[in-house]
Amino acid sequence: MRAPQEIELKLLVPGLSAEAALQIMRRSPSLARRKLRQQQLVSRYFDTPEGLLQQQRCALRVRHCSDALAPTDAEGPQGWIQTLKTAGQSRGGLSQRGEWECSVAGDRPEREGLRGTAWDALDPVDALFERLQPCHETRCLRSSWLITRRDGTLLEVTLDAGHVLANGQSQALLEIELELLAGSPQALFDLADELAQRLPCLPSNVSKAERAALLAAQRLHLPVRARQTERQPGEGLHALALRVLGEMLDQFMRNLEGLLHSDAPEWVHQARVGWRRWRSLQRLLRPLMGPGPDFAALRPLLDALGQQRNLDVACTETLPAWAGAWACAQAGAAANAASATAQPVQAEAPPNAWEQAEQRLQAARTAQREQLRQTLLKPATGQALLVLARHLWQLGQQPVAIKKSWAGGRLARWHRRLHTLLQGEQAQLLDVATLHEARLLAKRLRYGSEALASALPAKRLRQSQQWVKDATLWQTRIGQARDAWQLALLLQEHTDAPAALFGFMQGVAAAMERAAQEAASPG
Repeated sequence: MRAPQEIELKLLVPGLSAEAALQIMRRSPSLARRKLRQQQLVSRYFDTPEGLLQQQRCALRVRHCSDALAPTDAEGPQGWIQTLKTAGQSRGGLSQRGEWECSVAGDRPEREGLRGTAWDALDPVDALFERLQPCHETRCLRSSWLITRRDGTLLEVTLDAGHVLANGQSQALLEIELELLAGSPQALFDLADELAQRLPCLPSNVSKAERAALLAAQRLHLPVRARQTERQPGEGLHALALRVLGEMLDQFMRNLEGLLHSDAPEWVHQARVGWRRWRSLQRLLRPLMGPGPDFAALRPLLDALGQQRNLDVACTETLPAWAGAWACAQAGAAANAASATAQPVQAEAPPNAWEQAEQRLQAARTAQREQLRQTLLKPATGQALLVLARHLWQLGQQPVAIKKSWAGGRLARWHRRLHTLLQGEQAQLLDVATLHEARLLAKRLRYGSEALASALPAKRLRQSQQWVKDATLWQTRIGQARDAWQLALLLQEHTDAPAALFGFMQGVAAAMERAAQEAASPG
């Protein structure tokens, strides 16, 4: 039985065929002169009817391995291998969790092989084991290499190409797993960076078992939203902050994967929310944990996400919201002009100007989505994402003592700064730049307060809950004005809309901005 520990880094490989990915990997310096082994894998996962193992973030499977050239149903020399994996840490694609393996006679789990493992505590009287049934399956061709280095580091590199099968549905699978058999996890990131220089990749925390469970529940293709992370008994603030940062990075990366396959605007929105949350907490903790990695290499992706979000909001929210007001304004302008001259007068803008603008912006939106996906498929993007994952792992190697009152005090200072911006003596002098600064600060205050809520003292927690309400309100008020301004700019950039339409949206934006300024003013 193997030692009960698995440390691996998982990378999805989007935009390539399995054969193309394999050929690129074979030319990588660390693999070029290594022996390649290929096997057909059939993995069957078991759980109770209500999914109790999944709820405990555990996975129990049996796997059959055979030579790649043998028939799929042929018994290979390994036969069936039973594996139990338990919940562990998963951050930025790097996971550390318990793992126990043993040989079994057939295609079902054996209780004897689980004795002396974490199963004993999970199911002490075998109540769960008796209710296990097959629930998911994966079938793939595994290409693998072993890397032994002079310093004693031992790595296994695998490329899995196949399908996840669950509840009558199938999902294609193409992923790289880098497993550390001996040495430091630093070696995993070094090798991942080498591979990412040559092929597109996305760090991923989603295991095959979790992917299958999501597919079975029809939740695999749903955008990933923020999850509240509660402080565990005895957990220090540093450990909590690492878990929250990991959840935020996971939200960012899983939504990036989703937008590769779906045109739904929520994928882009939630990816940007994940990134804003990550940056907000990182900024909150910066005096203690340092400035964080340089993400300049990620800027093309972040800019593409921002441009896509602007066009999504314009086409699905702002344009529909003001279509009726535009029609009324045009009808009123035409009526006033006709009344003044006692003659029929053509409206300043063509009758179909709004519809033409909508069509042009929709075309720009489609083109931008393709550009965003191409940006995501560039090797440089994968390398930049790995920098974030490596940084998160490095933070875990340098524990920092954080006083219970420290985070609350820093959040309070952010709140006072926001109050000064919006309701201080200078509130009457608010301009666009100041409102934009206030909106960003409101986001940081909201996300920072939500992230560490479970670690704040009772008094600070009550304050932070009010801060979140205030910050969310300001985020919405200022955001609506910004969306109107953004639509005016997009009309100018992507359409040949008449001056009347452009001026109409400028007027709407100015009015909403004034409303935000008046709401911010004292009294």
